[in-house]
Amino acid sequence: MSFPYRSLCVFCGSADGLDRIYYDAAFLMGQLLAEKEVTLVYGAGRTGLMGSVAEGALQKGGEVIGVVPVGLESPQLIYTTGLSRLEIVEDIQQRKARMNELSDGFIALPGGFGTMDETFEALTWSQIGLHCKPTAFLNVDGYFDHLLEWFDRAYADRFIYEEHKDLYVTDPTPAGLLNKLASFIFPDNIGRWLIREEH
Repeated sequence: MSFPYRSLCVFCGSADGLDRIYYDAAFLMGQLLAEKEVTLVYGAGRTGLMGSVAEGALQKGGEVIGVVPVGLESPQLIYTTGLSRLEIVEDIQQRKARMNELSDGFIALPGGFGTMDETFEALTWSQIGLHCKPTAFLNVDGYFDHLLEWFDRAYADRFIYEEHKDLYVTDPTPAGLLNKLASFIFPDNIGRWLIREEH
């Protein structure tokens, strides 16, 4: 079976000085996307995991599209050359909307506030029916363990419905995560909470 996605957006950290395990996982993710002929859409960064995932894809001959807002487009932060395409947009909100538009799904690698902001917007848009695209968490070295526990708590305390936990997949390895994405099926009852059916 061929891989069902033509493009995937990767959200991840741009911080430097990280543990090697994070860089290696990001680089491998980029390589695997290129091998599957999947276009990598990401925030155009050249530092941290952003730089690693892009390098992994580019070294394998993959297509890489960077999207960056005005104010963050300095050569210290982003690849001003070398990407397949660089798009500069007006602000962070337009960046997220454009990455969503370009992508068939979303992968969150370890990161900080920006990574979580982007990832949760993608999840929220699927929750309210704006798209039917999957979100995936690459849980390197248990990085997202506490977040996934919080998802369970949110469900247990009835803040989210059972089908909302089916909006995402998670795996500790790039290959395993892409395999889960390949078999992802969007929940067909996602609108149940909008009409206030019982949990």
